[in-house]
Amino acid sequence: MILYSYPQIRYFKISIFFIPLLILVSACIKESDNKSPSIQKIEKKGYISDSSIVPIGYPYQLGITAGKGDAAITNLVIMLTTENGTETALDSGMYSNDFKYTRSISYGASRFEKWSFMIRDKNGKSASISITILKDTTSAFGPISVYPSVLLTTQNSPLQNSFFSIAQGIAYTQLEAGTHQPDINIITYFGDVLAPSTAFTLSSPGDNDVATFYPMILNWSVPHNETRYKPDSLSISRDAFDAAFNDSLIITNYTSATTGKRKFKMVRAGYVIPFQVTIGAAAGKRGLIRIKSIQDGPEGQIIADIKVQK
Repeated sequence: MILYSYPQIRYFKISIFFIPLLILVSACIKESDNKSPSIQKIEKKGYISDSSIVPIGYPYQLGITAGKGDAAITNLVIMLTTENGTETALDSGMYSNDFKYTRSISYGASRFEKWSFMIRDKNGKSASISITILKDTTSAFGPISVYPSVLLTTQNSPLQNSFFSIAQGIAYTQLEAGTHQPDINIITYFGDVLAPSTAFTLSSPGDNDVATFYPMILNWSVPHNETRYKPDSLSISRDAFDAAFNDSLIITNYTSATTGKRKFKMVRAGYVIPFQVTIGAAAGKRGLIRIKSIQDGPEGQIIADIKVQK
């Protein structure tokens, strides 16, 4: 009995040793077989090609398509690298099997703009791609339109000059705005009924809350014009604003990587607010609004100097 049982015990020990090893090898093989997500540049008419050479302020569009591997895509990160360093243009969570992302841009002042796109899936697998655009060394900063002392009012003001066109340089009344829909880029209101209140607010037809104050916008043609505002309003001094005679100050303060907001809340006197039109006939145009004076309230107003790219 002892002679027969000894090999059985020995065989049992060998099995215990090899089972974890086989599980580990199997897990490694399974992990290595996980398929990563895929990412490709959009290369067709209307989209810029890698290594393109463009002048300062040149409007271009780039984009990517992405598809899942063995797991859904959960994150998209976009970085912009220029001669001045790297900044995050987007860091967005998601849960998608595939998607398309496009971005409309006006070239800045750097020697180059390198856009890097990285996706990551639920399993931690990632994929990345980059597109580099080069500045035409013969190009120069562009001209600007200057609109001094523009009066813009909030919703209950008897003057009703709440709708501004950056192309025309005109502040329209509520009655006039309907016949000038394609021209309206900036709208002002006092957001006291919103929770929380946004107080004196710079907006546009594409703002989700603007129809609360001007209901007729719901009947305007779509897509509505949209303007986005950079949240930082204190980086540009009054003297720098006054000295700006071309668009250099504009494009260095609203860079290609800036992700603006659909509204600028809590406007105050002394602010210099960078903005960019993102939807509409003037899409891509950037500018600055300097708040010279303000009267808060639903019957309020601001007086502002506005400089915008031609």
